[in-house]
Amino acid sequence: MNLVRVLLADDHPVYRDGLAAQLGSHAEIEVVGVSGDGAHALELLRQTEPDVAVLDLMLPGADGIEIIEQCAREGLASRCVIVSAYEDSATVYRALAAGARAYLMKIVSGQTVAETVLAVAGGATVIPPELQTGLAEELRRQARRQEQPPLTERERDVLRLAAEGIAIKDIAAELFVGVTTVKTHLQHAYEKLGVNDRASAVAAAIRRGLLD
Repeated sequence: MNLVRVLLADDHPVYRDGLAAQLGSHAEIEVVGVSGDGAHALELLRQTEPDVAVLDLMLPGADGIEIIEQCAREGLASRCVIVSAYEDSATVYRALAAGARAYLMKIVSGQTVAETVLAVAGGATVIPPELQTGLAEELRRQARRQEQPPLTERERDVLRLAAEGIAIKDIAAELFVGVTTVKTHLQHAYEKLGVNDRASAVAAAIRRGLLD
């Protein structure tokens, strides 16, 4: 029987050592590396090439998502499982979009982690039922965002200045355009963002990362 080779990275020693012991006691799993630091975990991934890497989301040096993204860039074959205290849908979405094969809450048992590791090693993607509703909502939000016509650079400029509380006439002076032009840009931004006023437009643009 070929054992599933697993790397574990978590910066909480008690949790890390306990989970490593539980995984290591499983008849089908071999723990080939343990780390409390993200950068070190990435080095171990390169050296040991485990079948599955179980990664804490928040790690010093490099977080779990950064490790997954780096694995993809380097073409490393390890499948990654995120174990985290964070359950917000945006974070779950980011992890899965980066390439995580499973996302588990830290409150789950070691047996659940082991079962997930084996499932992921077999090619499955594992999302616990309690996270699926939030993830579905996040997927819908992302889809709506992608369908939304992008703001032009000038519309972004106007909204950035509006976000600072600058009056329309002063925005016009700053951008060397007329007041009517500024109002037109704002109206176009309202339509694209699905809002009716300046404050809502600024809030929506910030929320969607359009003013970064």
